[in-house]
This record gives sequence, structure tokens and C-alpha cells, in this order.
Amino acid sequence: MKEFNFDPGRIHLLSLSQGDDLVDTLTSFARSNDVLAATITFLGSVSRADLSWYDPDTGDYRTFVREEQLEVAGGTGNISLYEGQPLVHIHAVFADSTGQTIGGHINPGTTVFAMEATVQQLVGDPPEFWGTL
Repeated sequence: MKEFNFDPGRIHLLSLSQGDDLVDTLTSFARSNDVLAATITFLGSVSRADLSWYDPDTGDYRTFVREEQLEVAGGTGNISLYEGQPLVHIHAVFADSTGQTIGGHINPGTTVFAMEATVQQLVGDPPEFWGTL
């Protein structure tokens, strides 16, 4: 186990726009606001979900896309550093119109329909991303 200690920093409440790429928009926000370490929670809906699932048997990520309106049942993640730049790492569970759920690691290409995100900055030495925090 590795432990990182931080003090709470600024809290940012973001309202993303319809059509935004979820990962790219959060990454752009982090870079333009010098957010180097943070926790992220979000809620809302997407019109397209581009997700990955790690297959421990093969060591590969499997990607899958859902092209439909999906509600975010829970979204969370973090910001750390990768090669000196902020890296957004987020996961979510989505529900379709029947209540069926699907989830995983969120990739660029996930399109916002309506979304609010809370970014809680962490004050301290930001960790370098190594796969899992």
C-alpha cells in the first residue's frame, strides 16, 4: 500500500455543456487551473459512453461504447500527474431507460448531455500516476 497525505484545497463546482467530451473538458479545466491533485465526483447524463474494462487474465483493456441516453448513477475519480501533466482518471456507473446498469473506466469520447462535477483540490505533493491510486 502507498499513502499520500494532503490538505483540502479549493472546491470547484463545474457545469459542463451539452456536447462536451467529459474527459477532455475535465482535463482542460485541470490544466488551465493548475489542478495537480484532486478528487472528482459528478452526476448528470451522457448521450454516448466510451468505457473500458481491465481484463486481468489478458492484461488488456477492453473498450465498449453505448450510443444512447444514459443517466450517471455514480461518477468518481481523481486527478494525478502523468509525465508532469494533470491526468483525469474517472469511472462511472450508468443506467439506461430500463434501469439496467453498465460501468467502467471512462475514456475520451464520452459525450455530455447534462453534467455537474465537483473537483476538490488536494494540497500537497501530487502523486505521479502509476496505474491505480
